[in-house]
Amino acid sequence: MVARISDFFKTLPRSRVFLLPMACWLWSPASAQSFTTQPTDGERLDYTVTYEWGPFYLEVGNVSFTTASMAYSGNQLWSFEGWGASRKHWNWFYPVNSIYASVADASLASINFQRRGREGSHAYDRWYFLKNPEEVRWISADPELKSGTLAAESEAPLHDVMTAVHHCRHLPWEDYHPGDTVALNLILDGELHSTRLGFKGTIRHEDPRTKTETTCWEFSPTLIDGTVFKAGDQMRVVVTADEQRLPIFVETELVVGHARIYLTNVDVLGTDELSAFRAASKRQRDAFNQD
Repeated sequence: MVARISDFFKTLPRSRVFLLPMACWLWSPASAQSFTTQPTDGERLDYTVTYEWGPFYLEVGNVSFTTASMAYSGNQLWSFEGWGASRKHWNWFYPVNSIYASVADASLASINFQRRGREGSHAYDRWYFLKNPEEVRWISADPELKSGTLAAESEAPLHDVMTAVHHCRHLPWEDYHPGDTVALNLILDGELHSTRLGFKGTIRHEDPRTKTETTCWEFSPTLIDGTVFKAGDQMRVVVTADEQRLPIFVETELVVGHARIYLTNVDVLGTDELSAFRAASKRQRDAFNQD
């Protein structure tokens, strides 16, 4: 048993099982896409991140996604934030408190993206600027990545982590068939990544904790090598087959066991409530990252 726990300790940090597993199932079709649904202003989704191996179950972190509608000079904009934090009992081993934040236009195309916070021994402080369709530019204040620019080589839409979440949620899943694959173009860690996702079909998903069943769509991405996963890792994502299109379950295979992410709370906050929640999360990140 000691040897097994040792294997787990070696495995989990490499998996980055907080925000990025929620993000790396994201995908985009190669052509422009119309939406029949749109993000919900004030939406807050809360998740529990777990490590599971046979009978071994450990809750290691929490993730929250929030959405706010904005307007600038009469134009519709969206603010998307994803905040991930490790549980206190896990901080001794792999402390995490970081945010991924985007501003997008009405078509959910990214205007800018921020990644900031601490993930284990890594500290990130990066701003990406994606409004120019021909060039991606970023400013980095952390030592692991220099500021720079890249040419946007593909004509397909380029997403950051957060805009891809919402783009994916509001695509017409009902028009896809099992075995269909679609392309993803993503900016991450100062690099452009192209990968694919396989659509598995419509399923009846049973929550393994509550035993309730929900009609859902299931799909599986090819994961990106780098600071998130090693190439070839397997993941499955389950999204409700309704107007909300809620990501309710994510599972990632590790060398030993699985990282699993469960949706635990869905809420729609008023403007003041949402602002207060985001401000409180920022205070917690600032205090955490100063320790």
